[in-house]
Amino acid sequence: MPAQQKPTVRRKNSILSLSKDESPQLRSALLAWHRRNALRAPWRETGDPYHVLVAAVMAQQTQMSRVLLKFDEFISAFPTIERLAGARTARVLRVWEGMGYNLRALRLHRAAKLIVRMGGFPRTATELEQIEGIGPFTAAIISSFAFREPAAAVDTNVRRVIARLSGDVDVTLTDRDVQPAADVLISRRAPARWNQAIMDLGGRVCVSRSPKCDVCPIARWCRSRAAFDKSPRKVAERRASYKPQPKFEGSRRYHRGRIVQALRELPEGRSLSPQQLGNKLGIDNIAELLDVLERDGLIRRLPIGRVRLP
Repeated sequence: MPAQQKPTVRRKNSILSLSKDESPQLRSALLAWHRRNALRAPWRETGDPYHVLVAAVMAQQTQMSRVLLKFDEFISAFPTIERLAGARTARVLRVWEGMGYNLRALRLHRAAKLIVRMGGFPRTATELEQIEGIGPFTAAIISSFAFREPAAAVDTNVRRVIARLSGDVDVTLTDRDVQPAADVLISRRAPARWNQAIMDLGGRVCVSRSPKCDVCPIARWCRSRAAFDKSPRKVAERRASYKPQPKFEGSRRYHRGRIVQALRELPEGRSLSPQQLGNKLGIDNIAELLDVLERDGLIRRLPIGRVRLP
């Protein structure tokens, strides 16, 4: 286990303008709401750093409902970090089926290998961030859930909550912008529960298009609340300003996922030629996509020119 390092010193200039009394009041209100409305999840109950790592990687760009369905299956296949580290990449990708963003499975596998070689999990977010595949959010989640370090986790939901508290109605601020405020708000006595609470609030109450301000436990401190007035004019304005996401079907990422899925469905050890893959999937220019997938480590080209999972 590496020697412990001092936590990273983050920027002090918080975007929130709360008084000395308001911060603890806001904190108490959110934690009280969470005691009544907490989302139950196995990794939140055990505090096992391996479980937390798997869940945090799964939750990146994925709804929690899907994570809850897949988590138990993944842990059953790889019950310990040593089992995951020792598994073949192809096996990890097959168990990951249905989660999308296959690079996450690859990064999780690589992180597991490194942690095992290190002799176990580092205990601070600063040390965890040095591991390939573990970013600031995942490092904060592991260190707070498993080791009670007051490391504030910032994901899309947390960024939305803090940005709106500050008056940024349309959430134009970045993770870096809101991190100092997250560091100020976190409960030093219950960092894991605080991170859970603010993530759950963003995922269930302070949602993207129609926030439920009338039931928000911290609405009294929110500088964006007036912007979500339910008058017909304001609703129409907000709908008009909504920008739809680019179409996923037919995109390069869509076709890369289809290629990995086609190889995933083959019996173990089997392979296909690029032409067979292209014909099977209806992709004319498949060579460039295969180059990207090979560079990412998601496929393996055999000496005979055929491809399979690594």
